[in-house]
Amino acid sequence: MGNALVPFGGITEYRTPRPVENPGQVLGIHISVHPDALHAISEKIARWFHGRDEVDVIDVGVSDKIGIGYIIMEWDEYDIDPLFLAILRDEETIADYAVYEREV
Repeated sequence: MGNALVPFGGITEYRTPRPVENPGQVLGIHISVHPDALHAISEKIARWFHGRDEVDVIDVGVSDKIGIGYIIMEWDEYDIDPLFLAILRDEETIADYAVYEREV
């Protein structure tokens, strides 16, 4: 299997790399998800980041215009985990994602 990532559905644990501090900044991500997968993915993300005080799931829902699922997350004064971004990039049930940054 080499360096290939296991699809989202097959990942049962997420081993968090050591968080990188980013003082004074909030980094967020807006994840667009195929609606059929929204519930399962949002539950899995909640389990993966349980106990991570610096990570908040801000909102989970479905868009008004085209009905695509979304998950909005923020990292308070920490960088977004690069492994998490790689999983999102390679996962077929993730339609798209956008990272943003704002000051605290």
